[in-house]
Amino acid sequence: MTTPISQPRFLKLKEVQDLLGVSRTTLWRWQAEHGLKVVRVGDVVRVRESDLQVFLKRHETASVSGLPEEIENGA
Repeated sequence: MTTPISQPRFLKLKEVQDLLGVSRTTLWRWQAEHGLKVVRVGDVVRVRESDLQVFLKRHETASVSGLPEEIENGA
């Protein structure tokens, strides 16, 4: 008997927008400039959930020191 392989979950761009609170333009900029992976089949574009998690982890800051100074100082 073979072990079932879990199927990857694919998110619509609108789902990613809503989840992160960003615009469609921002998603395309992240794809073009920051390496967010998208899957395109014809006119259908999706983001693999695992790719989104990797992207977010890669851009995560380790501490407050990664924030601009005015935010650190409460400005």
